[in-house]
Amino acid sequence: MPDQNTQLLQRFEKDSQWFNNNINFLREEGFTGKTVAIKGGKVISSGENMDSVIRAVEKQKEQPQFIFIEIVHPEGYTLLF
Repeated sequence: MPDQNTQLLQRFEKDSQWFNNNINFLREEGFTGKTVAIKGGKVISSGENMDSVIRAVEKQKEQPQFIFIEIVHPEGYTLLF
């Protein structure tokens, strides 16, 4: 049986995959340009910036470090490193 850290990592990975597979749905739902927190394949919080989303996640008694949080960029957006 996986330990708690492994389970958290697996959930985070699943939520990351859900986000990437459903990015167009999120855009259609009005999340373009917003930061979203995903848990269990659902948006549990969204806001204009990372700080507001983290505060909202904490108010839900969740630990933000274990929640997938990302910006829904507009279609065609390219992120350069």
